[in-house]
Amino acid sequence: MSLKPKKSLNILDILALVQELRDIVVGKFIDKVYREDTGLLLRIKTEVEKYFLIFTKHRIGITRYIVEEDRKRDPILKNLVERCRIEDLYMPRIDRIIHLKLSSGQELIFELIEPTNIILIDSEGKIRWCLHKYEGKDRKIHIGLKYVPPPRNFLDLFNCSIEAYLAELERCEVKDKIRAISRVLGIPVDIVREACKREGIENLESKYDYIKILERIREIFREVIDRKIEPRIYIDESSGNYITVTPIKLLIYEEKYRPIIFKSFNEAVDEYFRKIEFEEREKEKISKIESEIRKLEKSIEDVQKLINEYLEKAEEYQRKGRILLENKYVIEDLLTKIRELWNNYREDFEDLVRGIVFENVKIIQYIPQEKSIVIQIFNENIKIPIHQSLRDVIESMFNKSKELKKKAENAKKALEDLYKKYEELKKRIEISLESIREKTVEVVYGVYEWFEKFKWFITTNNKLVIAGKDASQNEAIVRRYLRKRDLFFHADIPGGAVVILFSTGSDVTSDDVYQAAKYAAANSKAWIIGASSIDVFYVNGEQVSKEAPAGEYLSKGSFMIYGERRWIRGVPLELAIGVRVDEHESKKIIRILSAPPEAISRLAEYYIIIKPGNIDKNRCSELIREKIIKYIKEKYNISPKVRPEDIIIHIPGNSTIVKEDTSNNVLHWYDIKKIVKM
Repeated sequence: MSLKPKKSLNILDILALVQELRDIVVGKFIDKVYREDTGLLLRIKTEVEKYFLIFTKHRIGITRYIVEEDRKRDPILKNLVERCRIEDLYMPRIDRIIHLKLSSGQELIFELIEPTNIILIDSEGKIRWCLHKYEGKDRKIHIGLKYVPPPRNFLDLFNCSIEAYLAELERCEVKDKIRAISRVLGIPVDIVREACKREGIENLESKYDYIKILERIREIFREVIDRKIEPRIYIDESSGNYITVTPIKLLIYEEKYRPIIFKSFNEAVDEYFRKIEFEEREKEKISKIESEIRKLEKSIEDVQKLINEYLEKAEEYQRKGRILLENKYVIEDLLTKIRELWNNYREDFEDLVRGIVFENVKIIQYIPQEKSIVIQIFNENIKIPIHQSLRDVIESMFNKSKELKKKAENAKKALEDLYKKYEELKKRIEISLESIREKTVEVVYGVYEWFEKFKWFITTNNKLVIAGKDASQNEAIVRRYLRKRDLFFHADIPGGAVVILFSTGSDVTSDDVYQAAKYAAANSKAWIIGASSIDVFYVNGEQVSKEAPAGEYLSKGSFMIYGERRWIRGVPLELAIGVRVDEHESKKIIRILSAPPEAISRLAEYYIIIKPGNIDKNRCSELIREKIIKYIKEKYNISPKVRPEDIIIHIPGNSTIVKEDTSNNVLHWYDIKKIVKM
C-alpha cells in the first residue's frame, strides 16, 4: 500500500464536494475575483456573510484560510464575472472537471487534471479567458477558440457494458489487475483496493472477480451520490502526517491509520490541503533565501578551510624558522662545506651532496632549478637556498609566518561577516515564514449576523440600531430594512450615515431616541468639520421615500422626507469604539464595533471614547488598534489579527482620545441575537 500522501482530489472526492458546494454557492453572487499563483479565489456574497471559493492545482472548495498578500485582482476576469449570480455547479461527466454556470450565460470550467487550468467560456462555448494557454495534440486552449474538453481515456463508470469493461482490461498493458481496473475506469487505485476489501477478494483471478469489483465500485460511487458520506482525514500517528482525505470510510486505512472525523467533506478537504498549500507557499517563499544560504555555507566552508591552511602554514614556517635559529651554527658550517663543493665540483654537485649527514642534519634533496638543498633535521624537511645567508632564510620564514597569520586574521574577519550574513538570512527565513502566518487570515463561517455588515449597536433599552458605512449601504438600509414603524435618523448636515432604530411602534424610550441620535451625529460630516454638537432629526419609516418628485432626481444615498420632522437639538459629538471576544466552537471571534458611550459597556469588554480633535484619522486608528491588540494579548494570550480597516471604518474624522475603559457587564452574543430577533 502506497504511503505517499494524496496531493490532489480524485473523481470520488469531486463528486462528493460538488454536491456540498452546490448547496452553498448556487443562487449567490460572485462579489470579488482574486488571482492566485496556483489558481483563483472567488468571494461569494450571501445575505449574512461572504464565502471564499478556492481553486488550486490540488483542490476546489470553500476555504477558511486566506493569505492576504497572495490575492491579486484579475482585471479581465473581474469585468467578466463579478456581480454574476451562480446558477449551477455541476460535473458534465464523471471526471475531474467542474463547471460553474453563471447568470451571464458564461461558465467557469475548473479542470483538475494535468495541466490544471481554469477556462471561462461564453454562451456559445468560446473561450473568453483562461488561467493558462495550452496547446496539445488533442486540443488548444486560447482566447477566441471554441472550448474542447480534454479527451477521456477511460470508460464511463455507470454506462459502460460488462463486455466493454472486460475487453478493455484484456487490452490493458498494466499487469497489476488492481491498477489495470484503476486505469480502465479512470478512478483512484485506493477505491479499487477498497472495493476488493469490501468484496473480500484478495487476488483478482477471474472475470467474475472483475465484474464483482466493478459492481462494488459503482456501489461506492452511488453512496457518495446519495450523500451517504463519512468525511475523514487519515493520519499516520507515528509521524503525525496526513495520509489522505476521503468522503467515505475506507476499510483499507482503518486499521493502520487514525481517522479524524469532520461534519462536512469540504471542511476535511480544506484542513487537509491547506496544510499542503501552506508548506508549498513556505517552500516557495524561502527557496531563494535557502539558495543564498547554501552558497554562503560553501563560502564559509572555503574561508574556514583557507584560515586553517594559513594557520597551519604559518605554524610550519615558525617551527622551521625556530629550528634553523636553534641550530644556526651547525647549519652554517654545513652550508660552508656545501658552497665549497659547489665551487669545486659543480658538475657532480648533485650526486655529491645527496645523502650528506653533518652532525644531526641530513641533506635529502638538491633542487637544481632553485639552487636549493632540502635538509632533514628533527624530522622536519627544510628547504634552504645554498647562496643565501642563513640569517635571511630564518628572517624570511618568520616574516612569512607573520604574513600568513595576518591573512588568517583578515580571513577570520571576513568569516565573521559571512556568519553575520548567514544569521541574517536565517532570520529572513523566520521573518518570511512569520509573514505568511501573520497574513494568513482564518475566516470563521456561521458566526456572523446580517446586521454586522453595517455599523450597529444595541441601545440600553435593548433596541437594535444600524447605520450605513457609505452611500450604497444607506441606500440598502432604506430599501431593504426600513419598516413603517421604525425610526429614521439623520444629522442636519449633508453627508452622513442613515441610522435606523428598529421598533415595534410603542416601545421606544427617550434613551433609545437619544442614543440613536448621537450615533447619527457622530457618523456625519459634522465630525469632519470639527463641530462639537449638531441637531439631529428623526421620522417614522413610512415618511421616507426613494421616489423623487416629478422632474427631479435623487442621487444614491439620498431620500425624500415627507411630513413633520422631530428634532433632538445640540446633540454632542462623541463615540466609543470597542472590542468584544466571543467563543464559537473553541475559536475566539474578535468583533470591533462602535456605539454611543452610554451603550458601549454592554457591548464591548474594552473600549475607547473619542471626540472630534486634531489627531489625524489614520494615526488615531493606529493608536486604537495598538491598544486593542495589547488588551487582547494580555487578557487572552493570543496574537489577534485586527486589520487597520476594521478600526478606521468607525472613526468619522480627525479625533482625540478622551477615555479608555473595560467592562464586566457585556451581553452574551446569544442575548444580542435574541434581542435582534425580537
